[in-house]
Amino acid sequence: MVENKQESEIVAQHRPYMSKSFRDQATPGEVPQLESGINHDRPITDGLKLQVIDHLCVGCSYCEMACQDDALVVIGLCKVNQEKCTDCLRCLLWCPTGALVYDK
Repeated sequence: MVENKQESEIVAQHRPYMSKSFRDQATPGEVPQLESGINHDRPITDGLKLQVIDHLCVGCSYCEMACQDDALVVIGLCKVNQEKCTDCLRCLLWCPTGALVYDK
């Protein structure tokens, strides 16, 4: 619990610098490309669902601000609306604690 509190304080210090404008830094629907130049022909999240690891979530709302589909709501801890999630992965990029994962 102490570790999460320390992480929360760190996140709180950086929160003023975040805004919804950072949403444009990742592009939904981009096809991942390997360094070899081979493209994936299907999303890497096929068959997986976005999950929250509650004990890692510090309630910073970075994921919620990153999500253009309003699939995440943070009231205390992050909650995922699977029906709205388009698997753009922005939330994973912005989660400072690794609380968001894809799993079956």
